[in-house]
Amino acid sequence: MVEIVALILLSFWTVFLIYDFKKAVIFLPVFFPLYLVKFQVGFVPFNVIEVMVYLTGLFLFGKFVKKRISGKVNWIEKLKKLGWGDGAIFKDVKARFFKLFLPAIVLALGSVAGLYLSHLFGSTIPALGILKGWVLMPMLYGWIVIRVLDDIEEKKATLYAYLVASLLLSLWGIYQAVTGDFITIDERASGPFESANYLALFIAPAFALSCVLIWQRLEENFLEKYEEKSVIKRFFDKAKSLFVKIEIKDVLSPVFVFELVCFVLIGMALVASRSYGGILGVVGALVIYAAYVIFLSVYRNGYGGLLKKISIFVVIALIGVTAFWSQIGTSKMNDFLAFDRQSSSSVRVQTWTITLKLIEENPFLGLGLGRFQTVYEERGAELLGVEPYEETMLHPHNLVLSTWANAGMAGVIALAWLIVAVFWSLKNKKLSIEERRFVALILTMFLVVLLHGVVDQPLWKNDLALIWWMIICLVM
Repeated sequence: MVEIVALILLSFWTVFLIYDFKKAVIFLPVFFPLYLVKFQVGFVPFNVIEVMVYLTGLFLFGKFVKKRISGKVNWIEKLKKLGWGDGAIFKDVKARFFKLFLPAIVLALGSVAGLYLSHLFGSTIPALGILKGWVLMPMLYGWIVIRVLDDIEEKKATLYAYLVASLLLSLWGIYQAVTGDFITIDERASGPFESANYLALFIAPAFALSCVLIWQRLEENFLEKYEEKSVIKRFFDKAKSLFVKIEIKDVLSPVFVFELVCFVLIGMALVASRSYGGILGVVGALVIYAAYVIFLSVYRNGYGGLLKKISIFVVIALIGVTAFWSQIGTSKMNDFLAFDRQSSSSVRVQTWTITLKLIEENPFLGLGLGRFQTVYEERGAELLGVEPYEETMLHPHNLVLSTWANAGMAGVIALAWLIVAVFWSLKNKKLSIEERRFVALILTMFLVVLLHGVVDQPLWKNDLALIWWMIICLVM
């Protein structure tokens, strides 16, 4: 039955690629959760989103080759056109080699080293699956994003597609919270995922995205851009504003209504997931974004004096307080900072302690691709000195530690490299105002991922890796 569903979905996707390739690429984030639909071809496991990305990459390569070798040029010239020249395959690599492709290669090599280590311990097949589905496939998707999406409008449309996926998952989570029909032992909204943290990791950047989209739309309609103007020019602009008013219908467009719906429903689902890491990540990212737009953006003068600016930070703080206030009385909140007994906090401290001790034994290669759970179960009590609260643990609950465990020191270096490169993109002086605002939006999403990554793992998983590379490649 699963194979039939997968075949129908992949047939639909193939038709979509043939009908309108670019729109298919833009819509692809809607299908990120379809990694849950799994099937096998022979002894090789696949999932639907993975094959969708492979098909998209194959179509892209086919279109590229067809375009470059058309005409009556001899074959030597055709091969040169494939590799070099305007629009050739190495053009994107050359333009982004040091800030994107080189760290991606280093991360892939670290993962291959992790695969070799896993092979030595008899875990070759699971490690191959991780390399294929969590590392190489998401990187391929990132390259597709760079190659196909040309302007900000297309990139924004991709983000709206991601919002659609997050909204659907959020509705699933809200249904669980309302009906009590949970699939997790701790009775937290998780959507289709086996852990509520997976839902939060998927939708937390989307909630921040909806906040910033609404914020930027209100700025465009109600605030003046900062410009160097003479006193006379400012006087006439002020007089004009007394007679020219913004119609409410100009603000309440269908897209704006969609953004508001996403803000409300995704926010509700995030609270229902009870992921405090996700909530704190969103609040922290919005505080940093607020500091940027209020003090550095072209709209900074429109925010008024210091008291008005401070009031914006108060509103963001109230969002966080409201989210945590709704958790008062729950067992998770009561145990939030309980380190003397089993709680989410004490379990994480134990997990980090065990992970660090394991990494100390082999800091260059780590533990091997996908081997953390096995090693934790075998040696957790030995390294901790007592039986850990959790007998098994899927991952180290930290972005850096998870990367170090899977891809060794090379993975950590690549991770740091990519993070610096993403934030450095805001320093580009050639960016227009519109481009700078888009980069700020993307960086806010990325901040959510990084802040959430302090207490959880937002990269080493199919859909989360796709979100990671989508964010990075949209800003490159």
